[in-house]
Amino acid sequence: MKTVGAWIAVFVVLLCLAFLVDHGETKLGVPVFLWLALNLTLFLYLLARFVGRPVSAFLDARQESIGTQLELAKTRLQEAEELKQEVAKRLASVENEVSAMAVRAEEQGRAEAARLAEEGAAEEERFLRRVSEEIERRGAETREQLARETTKLTTKIARALLEKEMTEADRARVLERSVTALQAMEEK
Repeated sequence: MKTVGAWIAVFVVLLCLAFLVDHGETKLGVPVFLWLALNLTLFLYLLARFVGRPVSAFLDARQESIGTQLELAKTRLQEAEELKQEVAKRLASVENEVSAMAVRAEEQGRAEAARLAEEGAAEEERFLRRVSEEIERRGAETREQLARETTKLTTKIARALLEKEMTEADRARVLERSVTALQAMEEK
């Protein structure tokens, strides 16, 4: 009943506006301003009924879709943060292990240096050089192993996410960026 009243109000407003431009003409015995108001009201009614409703339904569906995508993005962001924390935790663990290895290597170096001190200064210098190289090599191996494990884990998680949500164009773009990042890592 509200809509009928609203359309009657629209007709009355249009009738008043049409009356203002009235030139006194009539068609089929009915004043032209009355035909004009009736035609415009009918046009607006048909437009609202057959165009307005589908557009409104489309906009409602689009709003819901965007809301769903936003929630999905929030979930992915949270998962990425958790992954970042896990990688940071593993990195800290590896750094502690490297520090412990350095301490152990240093202790071993001191013991060996004391034994070699009797053999001469030249032998002592050569041994300290070997110990230092071993520490660097083990540190480099540990970092490389961490990088490989991190890459595998990241690749596995990323692959699972990508298989669910990404288009072919997105996959190509991500692959290109990953290759560039791996090349940069290999150069280091």
